Amino acid sequence: MKKSVLAIAAFYGLLCAFSAQATVIDDSASGATSYWGSDAHGYGDVIGDSPYDINSADVTRTGNTLTIKISTNFAGHAGDDAWAAPNGIGYGDLFLSPTWNPFGTDVHHPDDNAANGTHWTYGLSLDNRWSNTGGTFTLYSLNGADNSSNALLSDSFLSCGLGTQCYYRNGQDVAVNTSSSTVSNTGVTGSWTVVAGSQIVFTLNVTGTSLSSYNDLAIHWGETCQNDVIEGLANVVPEPAPFAIFGLGLIGLSFARRKRDN
Repeated sequence: MKKSVLAIAAFYGLLCAFSAQATVIDDSASGATSYWGSDAHGYGDVIGDSPYDINSADVTRTGNTLTIKISTNFAGHAGDDAWAAPNGIGYGDLFLSPTWNPFGTDVHHPDDNAANGTHWTYGLSLDNRWSNTGGTFTLYSLNGADNSSNALLSDSFLSCGLGTQCYYRNGQDVAVNTSSSTVSNTGVTGSWTVVAGSQIVFTLNVTGTSLSSYNDLAIHWGETCQNDVIEGLANVVPEPAPFAIFGLGLIGLSFARRKRDN
């Protein structure tokens, strides 16, 4: 009996031994399927200079810890372009959804925007989008029927004359509209850090939220001007660690042999 209990305990322990499932979403300028989004005004993937370029996103859920690493040249450049009053260009909020439904069949989705694309269900609202070290964010549930009631667009952050004084990717989700009646504060917070010239890293414990049960996770992120935007779908289901699979096989053989011997 004791041996059986120990075997069951070992079996359970091995079931719990899962390795993190990581998905890298490619948004490099040369990426065959990189997301562009609409209103690029002829620039394609990136509007303007290379500091706006977003290269990729690494999405991982280990246990209940969700980590999203955005690789972008813009890391460390919040506050640049002082003409974008009053604080320059900043970091956008991060939008999440269990499904990704971009508009159009083109791999770059050049006609996709907040009005016709993916309906985002969660948003990570940054405490200070112009900080070049990072800070905290709050998880908001986006309950409106569409993005228009849940989010502020790039147009809300720039007042320059589009096409005459400046170019930016208009019509894109930038920030959670925290004053909207369709948006609710979940009370869950997390942290974000900036690695200058390299990455912006978002870390969130998703315990008690539906994010913990998502098999897939779609993301949307860009600067407040959305001169580059990254979107895509990541699989976040943990994979059994190799030693766990091997151990489960050994336990199965042990039970089979014991049953045969009896």
